[in-house]
Amino acid sequence: MGIVPVKEIHSLLKVVKSDAATAKKLIGVDDTWAFNIAYNAALQASLALMYAKGFRPKGEAKHVSVILFLREALDKKYQQYINRLDRMRKKRHLAVYGTSRTITQYEAVESIKFALNFSKELEEMVNGLLL
Repeated sequence: MGIVPVKEIHSLLKVVKSDAATAKKLIGVDDTWAFNIAYNAALQASLALMYAKGFRPKGEAKHVSVILFLREALDKKYQQYINRLDRMRKKRHLAVYGTSRTITQYEAVESIKFALNFSKELEEMVNGLLL
């Protein structure tokens, strides 16, 4: 299927579950990293969809490429999900590369819920493509 082996796509979906579990464990310990890992879970699910459709991000701005792909590949009903993922991307970038560590516990918990919900939607799409 496409240019990406199915095994690699399934591996990404396993990372989603692992990242979500890790993010949950970090709540109250390091909420910023819980948030960052939740973002990564949603990003991996997005990559799985991208790969299942036969695409790979290139260049330095891979996270942005994934967002742009989602905007083109998904129906308008997913725009709120994509917008939220993009906001998370920007916040994560500041937390990782800047000096901002202002993620609250509430925000971390909500990011995990979001990542799980969005990832579930994307995984269903991926599984439909891989049949």
